[in-house]
Amino acid sequence: MARTRISVAALLCLAGVLLSLLLLSKHYGVPLLGEAVLAACGEGGGCDIVAQSRYSTFGGLPLAAWGLVFYGSVFALLAPSAFARADGPADSAPSLAFFLVALGLGLDLALLGLQIFVIKAFCGFCIATYFVNLLSLVALWPFRQIGRGLDFLLSPRARRDLVAWIVTALCLGSAAVAGDSALRGRKSLAADSILGVPNLLQAPEKIEKGSVEEQLAEARAEARKWKETLDNEGRLQIYLNQKARDDFNRAPVQALDLSRSPTQGATNGPIVVVSYSDFMCPFCRDLAAALHNYLPSASNRVTTYYKHFPLDTACNPHVGQALHPGACELAKGGVCAQESGRFWEYHEKVFAQRWERATRDDVLRIGGSVGLDASALGACLDAATTKGRLAKDIDEAARVGVASTPTMFVNGRKLQSSGVFLLAIEEERKRLNLPPVSARPNP
Repeated sequence: MARTRISVAALLCLAGVLLSLLLLSKHYGVPLLGEAVLAACGEGGGCDIVAQSRYSTFGGLPLAAWGLVFYGSVFALLAPSAFARADGPADSAPSLAFFLVALGLGLDLALLGLQIFVIKAFCGFCIATYFVNLLSLVALWPFRQIGRGLDFLLSPRARRDLVAWIVTALCLGSAAVAGDSALRGRKSLAADSILGVPNLLQAPEKIEKGSVEEQLAEARAEARKWKETLDNEGRLQIYLNQKARDDFNRAPVQALDLSRSPTQGATNGPIVVVSYSDFMCPFCRDLAAALHNYLPSASNRVTTYYKHFPLDTACNPHVGQALHPGACELAKGGVCAQESGRFWEYHEKVFAQRWERATRDDVLRIGGSVGLDASALGACLDAATTKGRLAKDIDEAARVGVASTPTMFVNGRKLQSSGVFLLAIEEERKRLNLPPVSARPNP
């Protein structure tokens, strides 16, 4: 019976390892186990808010990485006991495991309190790990002797097992740090290519016309038989690129009011890019950085405009729930900063931070840091004209089909995702008969 309990606790630790991997995947937005699994916690809801909060890291590592070390270490502590002979000497390792799990459950309660009272959002995967710890504690309840736990740490006869466990824990820690670094690199790479991958998007033009047409014909035919298409990555890429071109070129041209929107890039450039954004959206932050890096390579032909679409019911009636509480305050601050000619300084300061919620005081603090007068800014935040300008952006966004952020338009045509941005720019270049230019964003 004792060994069964230990085995159950060990299996629960493996479940904890899997959940920690999913949480690490969510933290970086990298689909370690596939997009469907990543989306299981929910997109744009509590999981994203918790994953992007400042409480999601400790000591420079995401809490999910610490979870990997914790569950792996407890499993390493329990595994020898789970496979030990039933008639062998009593083992003190499960007692130490009990107190480690109890400590973990205490931390879980603190983290749950943060989600309830501070972040005010809930992460399903996080709560699942709390249940894993609770069930593990129940499984190990008969081993709750503190003396036996200390015996594993202090007894000379357990020294070899203690050393083996410590070495295993250190190896797990090193693996977690290395894995975190790799995921950080993958996220950075994804951010660098958020506008699309130029060499892939432009590859078809480097192939002879007849060859492209033949391959496109084959790819379109095979698209009706997805198994065959998916088995040929090259043809699939050609098909997807052409489909993206067709979708963009067929998209209706929307009339967007740009008279009061902050702008960057070329003055009256022939290619106009409009981004509907939310200052608390991490993907909008990545897009802002990507556009900033891209513009110097655009040969003075691209003009970008920023428009507000905060995912906050305080000012946006077109969203079902306040995904980013306080985003309306930050957006009003942006309107006021623009009135004073400091929008892009404000924009940079806001996107330099991670947000789980924002307040009026945050706007005043950031406004002051970019040189705005506090009393004038406060009056502007309360002004009907500020609220009216923000409402105008929001209503226009709803009219042209914006439902999430970031959403981009190139010369009035809506993009399905930011990943086809470079492709859309190239299509507009050809439509306007402009000379070719390197579309690779600056590193």
